Amino acid sequence: MAILCRQSIAQHLDADLIRKVTTTGFDLFEKHFGFGYPFGKYDQVFVPEYNSGAMENVGCIVLRDEYVFRSRQTEATYQSRANTILHELSHMWFGDLVTMRWWDDLWLKESFATWAASFAASETAADPSAAWSMFCNGNKNWAYRQDQLPSTHPISADMVDLEAVEQNFDGITYAKGASVLVQLVAFVGREAFLEGVRAYFAEHAYGNTELADLLLALEHASGRDLSGWSGQWLETAGVNTLSADFATDEDGRFTSFAIEQTATPAWPTLRSHRIAIGLYQLIGDSLTRVGRVEVDIAGASTAAPELVGLRQPDLVLPNDDDLTYAKVRLDRRSLRTAVEHINKVTSPLTRALLWGATWDMCRDAELPAIDYLDLVIRGVGTESDLTAVRYLLGQAQSAANSYAPVGLRTELLHRWQDGVGSLLAHSAPGSDHKLALARAFAAASQDAAAADLLTAWLGGTAVPDGLTIDPELRWIIVANLARLGRLTDDDISAELERDNTITGAEQAAGARAAQPTAAAKASAWRLAVEEDTIPNGTQHAICMKFWQRDQDVVLFPYLHRYFEAAEAISASAGPWASRGMSLRNNVLRYLFPWPVDKQPFVEELDDWLANTELTGSVRRTIEERRDDLLRALRCQAAGALVG
Repeated sequence: MAILCRQSIAQHLDADLIRKVTTTGFDLFEKHFGFGYPFGKYDQVFVPEYNSGAMENVGCIVLRDEYVFRSRQTEATYQSRANTILHELSHMWFGDLVTMRWWDDLWLKESFATWAASFAASETAADPSAAWSMFCNGNKNWAYRQDQLPSTHPISADMVDLEAVEQNFDGITYAKGASVLVQLVAFVGREAFLEGVRAYFAEHAYGNTELADLLLALEHASGRDLSGWSGQWLETAGVNTLSADFATDEDGRFTSFAIEQTATPAWPTLRSHRIAIGLYQLIGDSLTRVGRVEVDIAGASTAAPELVGLRQPDLVLPNDDDLTYAKVRLDRRSLRTAVEHINKVTSPLTRALLWGATWDMCRDAELPAIDYLDLVIRGVGTESDLTAVRYLLGQAQSAANSYAPVGLRTELLHRWQDGVGSLLAHSAPGSDHKLALARAFAAASQDAAAADLLTAWLGGTAVPDGLTIDPELRWIIVANLARLGRLTDDDISAELERDNTITGAEQAAGARAAQPTAAAKASAWRLAVEEDTIPNGTQHAICMKFWQRDQDVVLFPYLHRYFEAAEAISASAGPWASRGMSLRNNVLRYLFPWPVDKQPFVEELDDWLANTELTGSVRRTIEERRDDLLRALRCQAAGALVG
């Protein structure tokens, strides 16, 4: 086994830790899959300029070398890297030892690898539930978002051409597929599931399979008929929403209780679910589970008579313990309890479910952005799952940027900046929270006082106790000072001289693109859209930093230039004829306009879409981004009514 990287970053390669994660994965997969590693040697190669996170080849994994950390990282980042290592290792069985017959069953490769990585983490963790709370905070949230886009599709999809294959390496194939596999394990039983997997590998080693082959092996091992399960979960798209519907008497006891299930009109399937319903009560300083029942539900409404006669608690949590794949709606009292007392929930998995439910409600215009910000400020400082911390800080910033009514947006952005600043000041020196909050404060910085503080950090003064301004954090600060107009091209060039590496060049290009000047935007657009020889990583960094809040005046010309770029990509003419999918997608996805006043742009966009011929892949990406715009408008409108 070899671990390789370029010589210039070898000093940062923590090879012992990478080797430990890898060999632990070997032991676990060989044991549970019942088939020794089949390919003799195993190399992991960390390379620059890699478009994906990683890619497996037989006996040789290629990973982007951002996974060789030059700076201090939070535990969540190490866990994310371990997840990638285990994901790619599991492909030696799911994908290489046994390969799907055709791309329709891509999920047999990617869904299983995503599940296997979390399974391996849970098998080796001191607290297995912590691994599944990470899965809930990360993969499941990705799946829910992807499944609500107009481009959603069944897990087992009809891949009609290469373009469809490229597009379907997405959150459905990876995250939703893995989520329903978690359910399948519970449905057939853990040991029966693993027995079926072992039989599957034994029978089909070095061969090709399709959906029916795996289901047959699991049916033989478990004795269950999986045809109905497959039809509901693998062959239809869309996510269901579950909510509690109940009545109480004058003493506050349930006189009726049912779980209501809904689906979207586009994907109306109402599925069968096995769920737990948790009852939580505020007791002292904790929100404690005082009751739990498991029920099988199907159709639009399923009664839960086991709860009749019990007193209504402070919080009712459908899908407690995360047994199924479904969005959850909290009743009014439960939502108020979650918003006001999230920091008093002791179980990380329960918190993950509440974080997910409230974010869904915020995105669906049922929880105002201001309430979501208050919720995150109240709970993120004590959240033990650093994966949750990373996502929560990003989601709250997005809510302030895009979901707040335009008239309240500036107020909420300052509220968020001040809230993060307070959390940073009170976080433990040297802690993972201190680092995560410092990064979030740089992104949240909105006014001159915050910019002055960031400038001081760069100069080595007023740095919070226990915080090191290492290369990664320094570039985050630089990019945000550039966004605020506090750094010139010369300042950014000086930073590049400090870090004259591939990574430094990418970060400097992104910082220049973030500047609020016409010259900076023109240069960035030329490099990202018109330049033939720009490195992939540099182009990605420019696209990610181009659209910034409070820069609408200087960005206005690029609303229409985006249409021109999309048409050129769709035509695959000129320079785009020889550019790869990643470069095209960076432009289509990340240079998509995002003005403060979104309604006029939506109207222009719709008119353009109605009168322009585009390839299926280009139209899909733009319609996904259009859906994000419409969601933001719905949230803004609902927040204005509340305000």
